[in-house]
Order: sequence, then structure tokens, then C-alpha cells
Amino acid sequence: MTAPDPDSPSSSLPSEPASEPSPEQASSASGHPRRSFLRNTGLAALAAGAASLPGVAANAKDPAGAPPPSGQLPPSGEPAYGEEPGGEASLPSLKQRVLALKGLLIQKGVLSEERITGFVAYYEKFVGPHLGAAAVAHAWVNPEFRTRLLTPPADQPFQATAALRDFLFGTTNPDTGRPYLAPELTLGTAIGPEGEFLRIVENGVQSTGPDKGSRVHNIVACTVCSCYPQALLGVQPTWYKSQQYRSRVINDPLGVVDEFMEDLIAGDTKKWAVYKAYRDGLDEIRTWDSNSEVRFFVIPEQPPSWRGLGESELRRRITRNAMLGAEILLP
Repeated sequence: MTAPDPDSPSSSLPSEPASEPSPEQASSASGHPRRSFLRNTGLAALAAGAASLPGVAANAKDPAGAPPPSGQLPPSGEPAYGEEPGGEASLPSLKQRVLALKGLLIQKGVLSEERITGFVAYYEKFVGPHLGAAAVAHAWVNPEFRTRLLTPPADQPFQATAALRDFLFGTTNPDTGRPYLAPELTLGTAIGPEGEFLRIVENGVQSTGPDKGSRVHNIVACTVCSCYPQALLGVQPTWYKSQQYRSRVINDPLGVVDEFMEDLIAGDTKKWAVYKAYRDGLDEIRTWDSNSEVRFFVIPEQPPSWRGLGESELRRRITRNAMLGAEILLP
């Protein structure tokens, strides 16, 4: 699938994958189908990595039942883990594959145990929707910061990342008395994993750009998998990764928002009236397709009754779903 233009919202589902060639069309000079050759070669590479890890080698057996020697690949074209009925090679478990990949990356010097441990601790202790909420609250009360997020120059399309870096590293979190982020917490990246290439959009009346004055609602998805601004929102919610959301948010984005709001409002007629007024006043709804090249993040519309509140209070009221555009914020 061709990556979408970061400046254009997505409006279509990904195309169907091309059909695979038949074994006769893809046969190699040795007489083995190319697809089988690639599959078995990949399995063999996993077997070599897994065999060198404690507790994994005993499960990495050839068809005869003997584990392959550490670092030695089975002959080309032979399956590493036996065959299922019908001739399909069976894969090792997901855990074995992850451990094998981890072992190879450490062996090659790409990662270290310390870096992996730090990565896990970063997500467990420091990353979460509170970072995105802090940025949104600051944008609401600081027009200059908001403009930096929303209107990057043409030659610096990801200026928002620099603005967020300055804010998160240079602003004290009143709850902790320390900056929101520090260099030793971010594993050497600007604002953490999946936070380098961000584009920011705003919901409600547009404050900048060619659509200034128009009322727009933005919602974020990843039609291919689960690309998502983890650095500001933490780990993806299950619904964001579901096939139902990924397909329906393209076909009927406003219908998806309606369902989220129905669950949130739970029969409160006054809140529903507020949402309906917001919905009926929209000029446009846009779905943005996050991908490996760029992540999207939404500044929700600030309820009028929240104006005048301090940043600390505002950030406590901002929800993750609103920063994805799946909900609006209600007073």
C-alpha cells in the first residue's frame, strides 16, 4: 500500500493485496517453489537464533527430532520445524520467535538488555495520555504554542515535534515537581518511541490555516495495523487496533463518533443535546490515516465553560479518546 500524503486525510480503504503467483510461475532453478524456499529459509534463520537461547533450543527440532546445532542452518529448502499435514511448514511459537529475534539483535549490537529494560520501564512508568493532555491544555491557554503545533512551515512539516520536545522537557509537572520528560527517560529519542514524526490537527472551529473559521472534526485511525502517537498517549487501546474500527472509521467516521458518544453519555439528554449541536454545526469531518511515516494527534475543542481554568485542572479533564477524535469533550 502506498503511504498516504501526510497533508491529506485518508478517504479510502487499503487496496486488496496482489494474489501470489502459482508454484509453477514462481519455481526456482532448483525445482523448489520460491515461496516455499523463502518460508523455509526464514524458519531456518529463526531456528538458528532460537537454538542459541537458553530454554529455546530444546524446542527447536528438525523433522527427525534432533535440535539443530547452534548457529547452523538446515539445508536450503528443508523446513526447520517439521511440516503440518499438506506440506506446510509449522512456525515456532510467538514467544520463541520474539526471543530469537531479541537474541539476534543483541548479538548484532543493535540492542542491549539494558536498553530493552529501559524501554519497558519507560512505557510502564512515564508514557501515557497525561503527556498528550498536558500539551493540549498548554495549547488551549498559549496561542503561540498552539500556532507552532498547527501550522508548521512547508520546509519543516514536523515542527510540532520540536515544539512538543521544548514543552515536555522544559516544563515542570506540578504533580511531580520535575519536567514531564528527561533525556534519560526517552532512550535517546526526542519525545520517546513513535513521537518523532507528528502532525497535529484541531477539532472545532479552526483557529489557523486556509480553513480558519470553519468547523471541522478530525478522527485518527491506522487502516493497515495500529500506528499511533504512543509517545503522547501510551499504548494503543484494543478498539483502535480492531478491524471493525479500522474499516468503519473510513466508511462512516461520524457514525463511529456517534457510538462512542452514546456510550459516554449513557442517556444523559442534556449532554446529548450538547453533542448534537456540535455535530450539526460541522462543516467537514476528516479521517487521518496514521502510518509508519507519520502519526496524527488531535487537539480537542475546549468546552466554553472550561475557559479560565488553570492548566493543571484542564489536563485532568482531557481524555485519550478525545485526543484521537473518537469523542468530544463535554462540560
